[in-house]
Amino acid sequence: MEVPAVVRAGGLEPLPVPALPDDMTGLISAVAGYERLALDAAVHGGRDRMLRAMLAHPLVGQVDRAEKLTDLLMAGNRRHLAWAR
Repeated sequence: MEVPAVVRAGGLEPLPVPALPDDMTGLISAVAGYERLALDAAVHGGRDRMLRAMLAHPLVGQVDRAEKLTDLLMAGNRRHLAWAR
């Protein structure tokens, strides 16, 4: 997350920012969870891991949609994923 700061010769001084609203905090937390699962899937491999990541994303939320997205991602990125070749 980016925050405003004052830059001085001695370093950075972060400026106070108001707390995020609960709905934003929840969304950020959900997307961060998806990102951790997606990274795990990319590093360790497996369609099941990819599907789990897709299901965790707050904008996907449906099994059939997650399965289609998983298959599209695997097909489009197979050359970059050693475990998927």
